[in-house]
Amino acid sequence: MPQRTVADTITLEGHLIDSDILRRVFDRVVEEGGEFEVREFRVGRTNDEASFARIEVRARDPHALDRILEALRYLGATSQVADCRTAAAEADGILPDDFYATTNFDTLVRLDGRWVEVHDQKMDAALVLREGGPVCVKQRLVRQGEQVVLRGPGIRVRPVERSRDYAVFGFMSNDVSAEVNKVIVIRAAAREMKRVRAAGERIVVVPGPAVVHSGGEKALAGLVRDGWIDVILTGNAFAVHDLEKAIVGTSLGVCQTSGRAVEGGSRNHLYAINAVNRVGGIRQAIEAGLVKSGVMDEAVTRGTRLVLAGSIRDDGPLKDVITDTSLAQQAYIEALHGAGCCLMLATALHSIAVGNLLPARVRTICVDMVESVPVKLGNRGSMQAIGLVTDVGFFLERLAAELETPLP
Repeated sequence: MPQRTVADTITLEGHLIDSDILRRVFDRVVEEGGEFEVREFRVGRTNDEASFARIEVRARDPHALDRILEALRYLGATSQVADCRTAAAEADGILPDDFYATTNFDTLVRLDGRWVEVHDQKMDAALVLREGGPVCVKQRLVRQGEQVVLRGPGIRVRPVERSRDYAVFGFMSNDVSAEVNKVIVIRAAAREMKRVRAAGERIVVVPGPAVVHSGGEKALAGLVRDGWIDVILTGNAFAVHDLEKAIVGTSLGVCQTSGRAVEGGSRNHLYAINAVNRVGGIRQAIEAGLVKSGVMDEAVTRGTRLVLAGSIRDDGPLKDVITDTSLAQQAYIEALHGAGCCLMLATALHSIAVGNLLPARVRTICVDMVESVPVKLGNRGSMQAIGLVTDVGFFLERLAAELETPLP
């Protein structure tokens, strides 16, 4: 007697072949012990015309089928055409057990027969109905009684699709080999920044202290001065080293002119913190003439959005640093609104933190001297990020030069 199975039908729409979505759907069904049969497939014939697939998925029991369908929803599949299910949060920060956990892919929720786009898309959050619409909310910020979207029908995910137009950002994601042609990638980054600027979106930079050590802060300051950078998200260390160089000419006690360690220079970063805090903070230090150069100087002078998030490793810290991690995370989230491009420069912890807060549609490039940083970024869900293994000072100098070249 043949074994009985249960089945459901899913639909997929988009650039299913070019973006490798169809293969990933087939693989996932088989990996989970299921079977599939393509009932209908229409191939898009132009760059703008989407493909469509209707696929029957079978499994040995309802639990296995639910597991498969849940996995396929994260790849953009839709099964039941029904409104989403919700349940009230039982207490502040406590979600219903069956809550839906978000990805960084754009998501829609079906409410009253309409597909509604989710606001503030980010990974590892809950979907909460606020003022009639779905919003990505970090678990700690969910309030008792709010309606939380549950797993199941009524949720549609749109994975990032690979463009049919040739572009480095479309074809080099997650290639972090040190042998990649760096000039091509940097040129692509400059081209993307120009596109983002033309679209009215914001460019975010996440720099680490190695930017200063490598001498790249001059080029970065120039990008800020020329209006290419809208938001700077970083920590105490980068700001202190930038200020130390502006005040006493060293970075972690190393002379930035000769490259030699200065006798007693290990106290210079503490001296810089002390001097800046004495006058009330970074802005006051610039207004008083204590700081006359560097990224902090350009950012404050131009009015660039600057958020400094603290950590347990910080010396001082500077008065401008947000030492409450929850408040710092919220400040990062607010500063990322409207971002279209993000440069992560030689900082593992801040890069991964920002990656967790970005929707996948934001073009991201992670620059570091070691492959492990961009690899970790991708492993934690930021699959849209390009990893470039190179000296960050070289990257910034080349990027500045490319941005001076007009688009063809």
